[in-house]
Amino acid sequence: MSSKIQGAVLTAPGSLELKALPEPGEPGPGQVLLSPEAVGICGSDLHYFNGDIGALTGESDWFPRVLGHEFAAIVVAIGDRVDPARITPGNRVVVWPLETCGSCYACDHGRENACYDMRIIGVHRDGGISQRLLVQQRAVFPIADTEPEIAAFTEPLSVAVHALARVNIGEDQPAKGTRVAVLGGGPIGQAVSLAATVWGADTAVVDLKADRRAMAERLGAKLTLGASQRAVPEELRKWSGGYGPDVVIDTTGVPSVLSQAVDIVARGGDVVVVGLTGGSAPFSSGVLPEKEVSIHGASCAGPKDFAAAVRLVESNNDAVAALISHVLPLERVKDAFGVAHEAAEGTMKVVVRIP
Repeated sequence: MSSKIQGAVLTAPGSLELKALPEPGEPGPGQVLLSPEAVGICGSDLHYFNGDIGALTGESDWFPRVLGHEFAAIVVAIGDRVDPARITPGNRVVVWPLETCGSCYACDHGRENACYDMRIIGVHRDGGISQRLLVQQRAVFPIADTEPEIAAFTEPLSVAVHALARVNIGEDQPAKGTRVAVLGGGPIGQAVSLAATVWGADTAVVDLKADRRAMAERLGAKLTLGASQRAVPEELRKWSGGYGPDVVIDTTGVPSVLSQAVDIVARGGDVVVVGLTGGSAPFSSGVLPEKEVSIHGASCAGPKDFAAAVRLVESNNDAVAALISHVLPLERVKDAFGVAHEAAEGTMKVVVRIP
C-alpha cells in the first residue's frame, strides 16, 4: 500500500486542488477502511466551496478540507470488533456521514441527527473525495446490486426519508391519500417526491425550471407547477380538495419560501423545512395560531432513516439512476463543481468517480 493517496482539498473558498495526502493507515478497533468510488456533489458542498458557511455550525477552522459526504465505497479492510458477516472486505457500502456523541439531550431522545456535538464527514472532518477513508463501523451500510453512482444517492435520499418521517410518512407508515407539496425540484426535492410516491402519497412539485418539473412527473408526481406562477396557491388548493396540501416540504433553502409554505398548507397541516440557509426573511407568525400549522425542521438523517434509504435505492434503481445527470472523473473534480454550480438545463446530481 503506497504512502500517498489523491484527494480533492478545498484550501480556501473557490480554491479546490487535487493533492497528495497521507494514507489513513490500518483500521483500528471498530473502524473500517474504505476506498470511495463515487461521490455526489450536494448543494451544501457548493455553499462550502463558495465560502457561504452561515448555515453550517460546529467548527471554526473550515479550511483545508476534503469535501464529500454522499458517497459509495468498497471496503478495503476492517478493524477488530467489526462484524465480518455484515461488513466484508471487497463489498460495496454507503456511508451515513454523521458522527454523534451519543450522550447529549438530542442523542438521549433518539434525535442524534440533531446532536449538539455532531460532526459530518466532508464538512467537519475530511470526506469522501479521496482514495482512502477511515470511518466508524456504525456509519457503514452494505448495499446490494447497485452501481456506485446510484448507491451514492443514498445519502440525499436519506434526507428525504427523514423529512417525511417528521410527518409520520415512511415504509412502515404508508401515506395513501395524503397530499404532499414539495417546494423545489432539485435532488432533495426529487428524492422527497420519489419516496413519498413510493409510500403512497400524492405529490406535487413546484419549481421554476421546466426540466425539473418534467423529471418530477417522470418519477411519479401527480402535479407540477412553475414557481413563478401567481396561481400556485390556488392550483394547489384545487388539487387538494379546496383546502391546501396536508404537508408542504420546503427544500429550497430560500428564507422567504417559509411564508409561502405556511400560506399554502391546509389548516391543521404540517410544514417541513429541509433547505439550509444562513439568511432570514420577514415572517408573520400570527398565521401559525390562526391556521394551527405545525412547522418541523429536518436535519440530515438518523441511522434508521439511512437504512430505509438503502432499501429505497435497492428497490428503485431505475428511478434513482434517472437523477444522475453527470459523472466526471476525480481529475476533473473542479469541472464537476462548475457543472453543479452552473446548474444548466438537465443538470440534477453531479457525481465524481474515483479510481
